[in-house]
Amino acid sequence: MLATGFAKYVIESTSPPVRWLLRMGGLPPDKQSGIADLLTTAERGYYLAPFARILLAIAYVREKDTGCALELLSGLRAEFPANPLFSKEIGRLEEAH
Repeated sequence: MLATGFAKYVIESTSPPVRWLLRMGGLPPDKQSGIADLLTTAERGYYLAPFARILLAIAYVREKDTGCALELLSGLRAEFPANPLFSKEIGRLEEAH
């Protein structure tokens, strides 16, 4: 679910000619379906759940949904307090918001 969700989201985010070529190759672009797949992995996954939450936070920042991105990053910061990158990103988003 993680790989397919990420692939669907990234493909939909590319330029129209690239999307067309990828669609001809059998890769369907669909941001919402990609986000749904990432949400499933974030909620039900074990080993890949934190990575799915990171990818979701990136997607939410790209989609201008700062609230959801901050919520995910705050949870990651609580889960991994030794990682300074989550705090740094939260600070950057709060400044911009």
